Amino acid sequence: MTTIIDVAKQAQVSKSTVSRVISGNGYVSQESRKKVLDAMEALSYSPNLIARNLQSGETKTIGFLAHGFFDPLGIFLESFISIAKHYNYYVTLYFTDGDKAKEIDALNQMKYKQLDGVFILTRANEWEVIEPYSIYGPIATWHRIDSERIYSSYVDHYSGYLRSLNYLFQRGYHSIGHVLGNSENLNTKARLRAIADFHNENHIPNKSEWIFHDNARQDNGRIIARQWHSMANRTDAMAFYTDSVAASFISELQILGYSIPEDVAVIGFDNSEISRLMHITTVDYSIKHQAENSFIYIHNQLNKKTIAERKMSVQLIERSTVPVRSDKKKQ
Repeated sequence: MTTIIDVAKQAQVSKSTVSRVISGNGYVSQESRKKVLDAMEALSYSPNLIARNLQSGETKTIGFLAHGFFDPLGIFLESFISIAKHYNYYVTLYFTDGDKAKEIDALNQMKYKQLDGVFILTRANEWEVIEPYSIYGPIATWHRIDSERIYSSYVDHYSGYLRSLNYLFQRGYHSIGHVLGNSENLNTKARLRAIADFHNENHIPNKSEWIFHDNARQDNGRIIARQWHSMANRTDAMAFYTDSVAASFISELQILGYSIPEDVAVIGFDNSEISRLMHITTVDYSIKHQAENSFIYIHNQLNKKTIAERKMSVQLIERSTVPVRSDKKKQ
């Protein structure tokens, strides 16, 4: 088996010069670099990356875990990869399809020194199962959790959602339907508190049939659209926890013969590409900075650094799906 020593002899350079060429760390003249690369090609030498990783204790690679593709993934992944590249890290994407065993396999890559850290966009296992893996490397997520072992980069969904509801109310919408995520998520619980406070403050009845829970995302916007269509007393506005479900809702209602926003106003959450394409009023809650802060945490833990996190904020993005109601204009 060809070794680094064989390459050094073939190129007539030192072993450390070959090592610097392979690792990309340290200065090597163009002439010496060419000699090393030519020698590696002549000898068909391929670096043993696993051995290198075990020796150095790092892979310069972060695992990015998600169930599969959904609208915010593109924004988050692009921002995460961009900042990782800036700090000379690679990102490996794992689609788990919600499979708990696949997620554990990915987490084990830290144990086997094939990943330095992990970011979890959507999880399959309970946090109690995931937390012990933090002994092998830093773990970050955008889920809202309270953990000393897992970093959580999140924006308070209570204030963002309350802002959405007050915005709808101010534009003349008083019967508002709510499409929320998994009922066990802390962000969903924060939104439920915002709904209760909104109705109490404005003396509006809070009807249980106006609250929809979406645990799967796929096609649920269409299902909710048909449920809204079948309601005896339809809401005049719908607030969604994510733009992709709002877009699916709008698409299905249009098939059913409704006009948006004439028949129902719609407000989303994410400020994703689909909201821009479909002109959906939405809430931008610094999703790009959430991605950057998640990487910064992992980087700081791995390198004992204190790079400052990005400042996050919540901003309402006004588009065409929430006009002022005509009867409101007359007031």
